[in-house]
Amino acid sequence: MSGCIAPTIPGHSNGKAVPTPFTNDAYKASYVPDGRWVVEGHDGGRTRDAESALPRGDVGVAWLRRPGTDPHGATPPIVGPNRVYIGYTESSTDADNPDAYLAGFDAKTGDQQLAKHLDTGRTVGLAVAGDRLLAVTRSPDYDQTTLRALTRNGVVQWTDTLPDVTGSPAVVDRTCYLATRDEDNAVYAYTVDGTQQWRTSIDGKCSTATCADRDGVYVGVSDGRIAALDTTTGERRWSKQIATPVECCPDIQATPAVADGHLYVPGIAEELIAADTADGTVLWRTTVVDENYGNAIPSPAVTADTAYVNTYHGGLVAIDIADGSIRWRSAENGYNQPPAAGDGGVVVPRDDAVVAYETSDNHTWTIEITVSNIGMAAYIMDTEVALAHGMCYIGVADGRLYAIGSRE
Repeated sequence: MSGCIAPTIPGHSNGKAVPTPFTNDAYKASYVPDGRWVVEGHDGGRTRDAESALPRGDVGVAWLRRPGTDPHGATPPIVGPNRVYIGYTESSTDADNPDAYLAGFDAKTGDQQLAKHLDTGRTVGLAVAGDRLLAVTRSPDYDQTTLRALTRNGVVQWTDTLPDVTGSPAVVDRTCYLATRDEDNAVYAYTVDGTQQWRTSIDGKCSTATCADRDGVYVGVSDGRIAALDTTTGERRWSKQIATPVECCPDIQATPAVADGHLYVPGIAEELIAADTADGTVLWRTTVVDENYGNAIPSPAVTADTAYVNTYHGGLVAIDIADGSIRWRSAENGYNQPPAAGDGGVVVPRDDAVVAYETSDNHTWTIEITVSNIGMAAYIMDTEVALAHGMCYIGVADGRLYAIGSRE
């Protein structure tokens, strides 16, 4: 299988630099003019399902980039009409006060077109909302978050501050939704022009980022409840126990997904639960691993008929969303990162590789992602994928961004 790249990582591989950025013209031919993955999870519902076709045939690395000097803590990639964006952090001489940056690359060629210093602190997440790029950064002491709207060329249009957030923004109809944690525990709604529409306190500790559709905004609470709010007014619609309680940890640790009136909630008891968005009624509950190993499962990828869940001990699990029955599971074990679904299959981050399957359990391709041996698993576990333009974009927490394409 072609396309295995093994770059060295500054600070982790004898100080050698990443190889000069390169482009593989043969793979660029698989790029298509239109494609979107505008928030972490593809859309406001965090469905992780895009219409983009998976690369097929002779699959390999079309380009590889790594911005800055020694980036780390990179956000998952998002993809607008023509660009791929990541946020990342660089530590200056003062390690307690790092700097947050935004980088944008041509989605086809990988040429860097945007390099923007955002703030002192760390990146949290990005989103594209209409003609604006939204960037969320966290202060060094984690007590404040800044939400910025920029033009696609990096000109700041407005900023606002709020307490520390749980994750990246969800965007629906030019409004973005963020949840806060610690003492605040609330959901905020902002229009893309910078107007704060509403703020609603949550009875309990917010433990996930938000997901949203046109009717509701949903956030997981640490005691296993889902809080549902009206998107327009912020009024509470319902709050119900969805996940099975487990004493050791927050019962919902990964962000739910919402699609077609159903909410899909990953619970720490290694289960996926489907609930009606109208009132929180549980429709089905599926245990995805026979034995409870105590591993929280990540956010699912939800298509028109299937929910895909990646698990440590049970592989990639495909669940029929009509009744919660398990259709198939991969022979290989997975890892605790969410999959992404596209036209023709599903892509799964797994250890030091990214693996693609057809909509059955047929393995399609594997691209190895070399991970530095630094005595921790962060770079492995923070590998995420986005599907757009007929390409698979892979973001790694050390700042590497891969574009995977095919000759066919």
